[in-house]
Amino acid sequence: MPQFTFRPAAIGDLETVHQIVARQNMVDYGEPLRSLDDLRELWNSTGFSLETDSLIAFAPNGEAAGYVELLDKDDHYIYLTEAHQSPELAAQLLAGTEELAKAQRRSAEPLVLYGRAVEGNRVVRQAFERNGYSSTLSFLIMQTTLTEEPPTPQWTDGITVRAFVQEQDEQAVYRADEEASEDKGYHVPLSFEDWAKRMSLNSELFDPGLWFLAYDGNELAGVCLNFIVRDSNTGWVDHLGVRRSWRRRGIGKALLLHTFREMYGRGVTNVKLSVDSKSLTNAPRLYESVGMKTVQHYHIYKKQFS
Repeated sequence: MPQFTFRPAAIGDLETVHQIVARQNMVDYGEPLRSLDDLRELWNSTGFSLETDSLIAFAPNGEAAGYVELLDKDDHYIYLTEAHQSPELAAQLLAGTEELAKAQRRSAEPLVLYGRAVEGNRVVRQAFERNGYSSTLSFLIMQTTLTEEPPTPQWTDGITVRAFVQEQDEQAVYRADEEASEDKGYHVPLSFEDWAKRMSLNSELFDPGLWFLAYDGNELAGVCLNFIVRDSNTGWVDHLGVRRSWRRRGIGKALLLHTFREMYGRGVTNVKLSVDSKSLTNAPRLYESVGMKTVQHYHIYKKQFS
């Protein structure tokens, strides 16, 4: 095996790393997922440090061979170039970021690290498994192509829908989304600050005109929080949630169709989402009912350090 060298990424590596990330994502997910600006924004954010949260691998000839980042200090994302697809290199990158995570540890509590790999990426999956990670959680990526205007949603009597209003709806949507997420077996309660970060509330991805709120009178019954990846012109249903008291009334399906119509009206015909493959609320069946099909399957890996 070639003797790779490793160092943290630097701002000057931005375009090289973006190419590695985008090409790996094209193979794994069928689209780049991140723009150059997205990566630049991450690298310049206060919550991410190139020195402590990233590594680049270089082949003996000096070319970049792989990249790994540690998001939120516990979540690995591994990317390899086409010429260096090997579990050994992926494992070395993984081990390197584990050492970075251990060095940043600030408490005596067990350190838990996570990773993600698509079903078809055996190289990265093997790296996690060989390094002692296990997976009990998997997700489906589902997709629909809108070839004609979607049907008009059928709303239950008394239910109205409107778009999100900034500096008015943040707390109500946060509470409703968190409540609706409680039935996800993997859900970890988030503070408002962490939720806002997770939902990219302060990033260029956020578009209040794509966040839809279903009301029953003055009560927020459900939300469908979406965004568009401009580079690929793909719409993503990020969070769809209906509070327990309003379930089984067709609100989730109506929110989806409302979203599809808005996407179609904007010229976005490819819509995707990610859903727990063992959803307690049987969400995949709902998505299938509006014409979505499974196009990818990925696994979440976990390892605990004492």
